[in-house]
Amino acid sequence: MNENKIKLAVSLYSFSSEFINGVLDLEGILKKVKEMGYQGIELVAAQMVPNYPYPADEWLEHLKCLLKKYDLTPVCWSAYIDRGLRSDRDLSEEEIIQYTLNDMIYAKKVGFPLVRSQHSISPAIFKRMLPYCQELGVKLTIEMHHPHHPEVPEWKEYIKICKNEGRGWLGIVPDCGIFQNHPHKLFLDQAIELGFRSDVLKKVVELHGVDSPIQKVIEQCGLTEAEIGVTKDMYSTFNHPAYVEQLKDLVDISPYIHGKFYYADEGENDNCIPYDSILKELVRLGFDGYMACEYEGHHFTDCFEIDSAEQLKRYVDMHKRIIG
Repeated sequence: MNENKIKLAVSLYSFSSEFINGVLDLEGILKKVKEMGYQGIELVAAQMVPNYPYPADEWLEHLKCLLKKYDLTPVCWSAYIDRGLRSDRDLSEEEIIQYTLNDMIYAKKVGFPLVRSQHSISPAIFKRMLPYCQELGVKLTIEMHHPHHPEVPEWKEYIKICKNEGRGWLGIVPDCGIFQNHPHKLFLDQAIELGFRSDVLKKVVELHGVDSPIQKVIEQCGLTEAEIGVTKDMYSTFNHPAYVEQLKDLVDISPYIHGKFYYADEGENDNCIPYDSILKELVRLGFDGYMACEYEGHHFTDCFEIDSAEQLKRYVDMHKRIIG
């Protein structure tokens, strides 16, 4: 196996519950991040930056001082394009360009080398951002998020741009959620809270695991209407459209990867996303960049039930166990 060159970062979005509930402020989050062994951070600007998308220079300087204090590297400024900002129409192409450029300028002020955006930026707009990236010295990336995958026609366009005229400046951020293939503990706990019979749920999960057609599962298990709804959600969410082998076509245009996860058990395992295969493949391919842990269990429960910091620590330990 090749030498492991993966560096660990964390998306501060992982602490959404603590931040929203006032348990931790930004400095408290950064302090915890450092204690857990992470090297860099992703900042979701729309969530934690006051007055976004136009933060004050004083606040940006405050952030720079906090990163220096806790010896953390600014890795990714996560932008947000609100296409429905106006009630009468979607944002125009020129407006999206200006909002994206605005994020790139603020990211550079703090020292973030790349900006992550969403596919709200069309391939045509993506290509038009190249001169701005070169002028500012800031990379622009688009997140490949579930249910998208490399075979989606629009994503083939993004990939082509990144491998050709955009190489070195425009990139893809694969989110490991595109590989999720098994319902995690929090999804199953929520299903039971919604009235799914536990013995029937166990059978549905088993059938899902061997790729039984959903209609067959519904009929064979005698599901109620509520259970059918949850089962459809299970099949749409955990029937992964991407394969780990496809990483070989992405690593050379991916300066950054999202290490999405929802729950790590006490043995530091994730049974939802095949990290054992993903991490070993990234090492084999020689991926040399940051992988940002992105804990999203807060979509199913809050920090008063499950400690985000403990989950994030388990993620670090899982990395060490799999690839050192």
